[in-house]
Amino acid sequence: MTQAPNISDATQDTPVLIVGAGPTGLTAALELARREIPVRIIERREGPSALSRAVGIMPWAMDILDKSGAGPLVRNAAQPVHRVEVWTDKQQTMTLSMDVDPDPNVRLFCLPQNETEAILAEKLAGHGVQVEYEKSLEGISEEADFPKATINSETKSYAFILGADGVRSMVRDYLGEEMQGYDLPTKWSIADVDASGWTEPGVFRVYLKNDGNAVFVIPMSPKRYRLVASEPDALTALPVEMKVEHLHRAGDFTIGIRQAGSYGRGRIWIAGDAAHTHSPVGGRGMNLGIQDADEWVERLITHRLEPEGMQGYSDARHARGKEIIEFTETARKNVMAESSLTKTLALKTVGALGGLMPINRKLVRRMLLT
Repeated sequence: MTQAPNISDATQDTPVLIVGAGPTGLTAALELARREIPVRIIERREGPSALSRAVGIMPWAMDILDKSGAGPLVRNAAQPVHRVEVWTDKQQTMTLSMDVDPDPNVRLFCLPQNETEAILAEKLAGHGVQVEYEKSLEGISEEADFPKATINSETKSYAFILGADGVRSMVRDYLGEEMQGYDLPTKWSIADVDASGWTEPGVFRVYLKNDGNAVFVIPMSPKRYRLVASEPDALTALPVEMKVEHLHRAGDFTIGIRQAGSYGRGRIWIAGDAAHTHSPVGGRGMNLGIQDADEWVERLITHRLEPEGMQGYSDARHARGKEIIEFTETARKNVMAESSLTKTLALKTVGALGGLMPINRKLVRRMLLT
């Protein structure tokens, strides 16, 4: 086991507080715990989430999960994506093989977020740290060497505080950071369904409709799929028939394209959705939060749990967040451009070129490694 860095006794005896037990918070807590750094992780929910939320796990996020031993468990539970198909309305116009790169780590895995969280929480418990549910952050103050946090009316000092508490982050509010950006004008929707006869397992389909809308059908298991649509009802938006055997959940949502100006200061920081939100096109959200958490912990270790030098975290992660927001917005705008003969021909051309293995591999690496 990696030992804790050589730090002062006072800091070593004061735990790091992680607010929020989604993938971002759990990753940060796990990376600290496996290095024997005292950590406390709280969550205001009554218990583990039952919602699938994010699905896709990119290779660069899986590399982080591998460090703690969570990666192999995620791979074993997940559905690997073998092929991506793009359909223009009801006509297939492009196909990419997703598991042909000679590097076996360049793969896309899909697993409901609650199952990923369960694996991370199990690994964290193995280091003696349990998620504390029904614990609400009520306030933060910085009156002494260490910040104080009030949780369920009890106030204690913490070496650092990381807000991984989502888009309505109380930690971000305390820092006075606004999420700068805008909301997309139309409602999007999701539906998680069982449809065992839909297609062979591991096929990710994108339906580009003639009106400029899009529907994504993402495999989560041999029979379970996540539909995401740029319209209010994902199931009715699908332009082809799907025989649904069971509906797990459905709903609509508004997409915010936003980013905090700074990710923190001193001993108080934010990560994940507390720092940035963007379109689900490209499947980067959960992955970016996992990467935030990992870099935050690595910088804490490098700087021996002292706040000096931690500003580099904000600078680096803000730049990475901006890159991903630009990447996902470009992808979203390309996907949602109104269909035309020119667009259909372009997709067919790319699809034909994608049949050439070197080009197929290059396209897949662009999709998965950005």
